[in-house]
Amino acid sequence: MYLSTILVPLLALRINAELVDLSHTLDETARNWPIPGFKRYNHSTLAVLEQDGAFVISKDIEMTEHIGTHMDAPHHFGKTAWDLASIPIENFVVPVVKINVREKCAANRDYVLSVQDLKNWEQKHGKVPDNAVILMETGWGDKYNDTEAYYGTGRDQKAEDFDYNAWMTEIHFPGFSAELATVLLKNYTIAGVGTDGPSIDRGSDSLFPAHFILEANNKYGLENLCCLDKVPESGATLMAIPPKMKGGSGFTLRVLVDTDSSFAYKQNRKVNSSGSQNIHIYGFLALIYYILFL
Repeated sequence: MYLSTILVPLLALRINAELVDLSHTLDETARNWPIPGFKRYNHSTLAVLEQDGAFVISKDIEMTEHIGTHMDAPHHFGKTAWDLASIPIENFVVPVVKINVREKCAANRDYVLSVQDLKNWEQKHGKVPDNAVILMETGWGDKYNDTEAYYGTGRDQKAEDFDYNAWMTEIHFPGFSAELATVLLKNYTIAGVGTDGPSIDRGSDSLFPAHFILEANNKYGLENLCCLDKVPESGATLMAIPPKMKGGSGFTLRVLVDTDSSFAYKQNRKVNSSGSQNIHIYGFLALIYYILFL
C-alpha cells in the first residue's frame, strides 16, 4: 500500500476545513468599555521612506487594553490571578462549546445564559470537554456598528460631557448568569468563556458577577466576538493567542476557529518543557507526504 493512499484523504480533509475569523477589525471605530480616562484608539505614522521603488513605514499605536475583540486576562478581576503572560499556553487552543441563544436574546435583551441552556447543550452533544471555552451566541455581533443597538443606549461615549455613571444605568445587553458562572467553576474544567456582545456580564449586572466568579479564578473572557453563527455547536477548535504581556489585564487579539471536527483538539495533548506542543500525527503525516510526493 502506498503512503499516498492514506495521506491523500487526510489532506483532502484539511483542504475542506474552514477557518472562521471571530474578530472585528481594529480601527478608530473599535468598541471599548468607556471607563473615564481610557486611551482612545490612535494609530499614527512615525516615519515613511519611499526611494527608488522601495517603501518602508513604521507606526505607533495608543489604546486601552480592552478594546475591540479582546481577551480579559484573569488578572482583570483577580489581584493574584494570571496576567496575560501567565496564562498556560494550552488554554489558547481549546475545544469549543457554542450555545446559541439568539432567539431568546432577540426577545429579551437582558437575557442571561443559564444552567439549563448548558444542560440542553449537553443533552444534544454530550459532556462539555475538558479545557473548553464556552461561547454564548447572542446575535449581538451583528449590531457592533450600531451604538444604540449594541449597548441599548445611544449616549455618545466620545462626548466631552460623557457621563459614565448615567451610561451604566442605561445599557442593556445579554451575558452569562452568575449561577452558570458558579456551576462552570465548580463542576467543569474550562479555559474560559466568550460572547459576541460587549461583556460576559449582561449590561444590567453592574456588579459584574460573572467576571468576578470566573476571572478571579483564572478563567479568561473573550468579548466583542463576531461571526459565531458560522461556528458549529461542538467539535470545533478555538485559537485565541494574546501577546505575552507581563502585568496585562487584557488585550485585543485575533480569534480563529477551526470548524473541522475530524482534526479537533485532542484531550491527551501535552506541552513539553520548552513550552511547545506536540505535533498532531495527521499534520506530521501530511508533511511527509508533501516531502515525498509533491
